[in-house]
This record gives sequence, structure tokens and C-alpha cells, in this order.
Amino acid sequence: MFENTLERHRAFWMRQETGRPLLGCNIGFYVNERFPRVMEAMPTTGATVSPEDIRVDLFLEDCEHLYQAYREIDDDYPYVAAAFPYIPWMEAIMGCPVRSSPTSFWAEPCIEDWETWHWQRPTLENPWARKLLELVRALIEQSDGRYTVAPTLMRGPSDMLAAMHGAAQLPLNLIDFPNLMMRAIELCAETWIEVGQAQLALIPESSEGYIAGDHGLRTWAPDKVIWLQEDAMALLSPKLYHEFFFPVDRYIAGKFPCIAFHLHGSALWAIDQLVTAPEIDVIELNLEAAMCDVEGTLAGWKKIQANKPLVMWRLYENDFWTWLGMILTEFPSAGLSIQTTVKDAEEGKRVKAGFFEAVNRVC
Repeated sequence: MFENTLERHRAFWMRQETGRPLLGCNIGFYVNERFPRVMEAMPTTGATVSPEDIRVDLFLEDCEHLYQAYREIDDDYPYVAAAFPYIPWMEAIMGCPVRSSPTSFWAEPCIEDWETWHWQRPTLENPWARKLLELVRALIEQSDGRYTVAPTLMRGPSDMLAAMHGAAQLPLNLIDFPNLMMRAIELCAETWIEVGQAQLALIPESSEGYIAGDHGLRTWAPDKVIWLQEDAMALLSPKLYHEFFFPVDRYIAGKFPCIAFHLHGSALWAIDQLVTAPEIDVIELNLEAAMCDVEGTLAGWKKIQANKPLVMWRLYENDFWTWLGMILTEFPSAGLSIQTTVKDAEEGKRVKAGFFEAVNRVC
């Protein structure tokens, strides 16, 4: 990054006023839009995916094309690469079969009964963990300092457990088998920490700070940083999250120099707890494309920004400019980053130009 852009990121981290929010345009949404070469070589729809199905050479080629496209946009965020973030890595490492469609991947349950499960913690010799770290090493070698390499999307312990025994079973298991589930949560958390730390250990030291995440989940930090999330909290009551997962999320966050937390609008109630956690440095909250509580999301953004640096993410759609005018009018720019997903570099350049026109009018 240029020095003036780096200073904006430092100011974002400190929630200092800079005159405008940060802007990041992210190319493509579905996996086939961002990694077409990898997906062309994947097994047919519904087939089980193995680590060997992820072609490193094709993945690196897709990343190189993305890097060149992001250079055309040249907004506040440089290109950041992570190890094929569409794979449910942690769920796979825990034993879940992974299946693919032309646009996504998903994990299927691997446990029939918690009481008879093997309870063996995976190691970094797990085939999926080896593939993940192989991709991180390959990215670092290919980037050669031209772009940042970050830890991949890892979700969180509730997501791992929801995949391992089925999403509908998660709240029932917590109620029916609280001791077993706490043991499972702790096992997932320790595995998450080991895999996250193994990735960060590979990432080169930088005097300019670090950028975590891939696509819309990007944030600068002064030290090595990783994203944490608990999408499956949407299946839980506030009481169950507070009792079982919030203490574990704080424990995980305390094991890393910097933590950013990704949150969906399906769990706005969690904001009150998350903003109190000193171990969490940055919070991102989506503007969901469907079934969105718009007023609740706006209130959530304001609550986050009053306590932590805030990343807003949304798709670029026809209402983007009306929405942006409202954001620039109602929100201070201190500690605010706006991330939007566009279809290609050309659309990203138009968004960047329109963004600065709006900033000049409003700010």
C-alpha cells in the first residue's frame, strides 16, 4: 500500500477521523466466478471432494488473474489471497465429508452419536490440514511479496459442530448433553487454534502491518490477524450462545495477536456481547441480501462503531448509491470500512469513481 493508504488503515484501527470511510471492492461472489479453473477440474456435482481434487497449479493461476484484476480497481485494499476459502476446512479436518456444486461446497455430518464418537483431536498431519498449509506455502512463494497472504476462512466452533452432527441437532444436543457438548466445543476450539496458528506462522513478517481475510472479509491490523465467526449462532438462543460459545470465542481470540469477528444479520442480538470482548478488535456485519432486518442492521452497525472498528459488507446492487448516501450522512467515517462485492474489475472501477463523487458531495 502507498503510505497515505496505510495511514488510513492505521487510523481505521484506532477509530480516528480521516474524512471518509475506507473502500474495498471485491470481485465475484460464487466460487466459480473467482476460481473458474479450479472448479472446472472438480468432481461432478454432489460427488465427495478430496484434498487431492484441489489443484494447486490451477488455484495459483486463478489467484494470479484475481491479483491483476484487483490492481485495476486500486481502491483502499490491495489484493489478499487465502487458501481456497470456499472449502469448509475446519469441518473437513474434523472428519466431515465435503461435497461440491458448481457454485459452492458443503460439509455433511460425520457423527451418528456423540457418546460413541472417537474423541480424537485431529493433528496437522490430517490430509485436509496438510492441503491447507500446502496452499498457504504455495501462495507465499508465488506472491513473492507482491500481495498479502492471509489465513483462510475457518468459521468457528458452532459451525464445526453444526456440520459434524447436523444443524438441527446443535441446540438439542446442547440442552440434552451439555457436558459432552462442552467437551466437543473445547476440542473444536483447540483444533481451530492450532490450524490458525500454523497458518500465521507461515506468513512473512511485515513492518507495514497485516491484512486478514479474503474477499469481503478484509481488515488491516498492526499485528498478525485472523477472522473468527459463529454463523451457527443463528440456530441458538442468546442464552445458549452466552453459556457455551461466547467464553470459548474469547478464549480463541486471546490466542491470537489480533482478531476480527464476522457476523450475520441473523444474530444481531449477539452484538451486545461481542462489543464487550476486549479480545475482539474488529467486527464485520453483513447487510444481508434476503430477509434482512434493515433497521436492526443499521442499529447494529452504530452499536459496533461506537465500540470497535466496523466493517460493513454488502453486494453491489441498484440501491447501492442511495444506501451509500445514507451511510455517509448518518455514520462518522472514523473506524468505518465499506466492502462491496462487484462482478468484475470494470464494475469495481465504476464503484470506486462513484464512491469518491459521493464522498465529495457529502463529506
